[in-house]
Amino acid sequence: MQSAASHAHHPVPTYIASALWLAAAIAFGGAVIFGWSTQAIAFACLLLAVFVNISIERVYTTGLQDRIIMLEMKVRCAEFLPAGQDANLAKLSKKQMAALRFASDDELGSLLERAARENLSPKDIKASIRTWRPDPHRT
Repeated sequence: MQSAASHAHHPVPTYIASALWLAAAIAFGGAVIFGWSTQAIAFACLLLAVFVNISIERVYTTGLQDRIIMLEMKVRCAEFLPAGQDANLAKLSKKQMAALRFASDDELGSLLERAARENLSPKDIKASIRTWRPDPHRT
């Protein structure tokens, strides 16, 4: 459980990428200013930093997208379902909610109940959808 004492955020991959960028800058600077033969090390550090940053970008993007999908589903369920039925969302995983978002408004309630009751896999949820609701904004 998170508390004020354990709330500190330490983005280790970001620290690693920053250290690699700094090492590359020092190696390039040393090569230019002092004539060190560190170009190969500098390029290796630079490539690793780029790789780490691309990985971070993908992880952060999909994580943020999952949070947005969960919020979207909570709002949709609160808007289209009878009071209390949206409580079934708490029984679903992020992947199950992501699959459920493709269900039309008409079948959302029944599919949500079924998914929660039978613990349907995301694949089974998608297979159960009769009228698909497109998601043209997926990244």
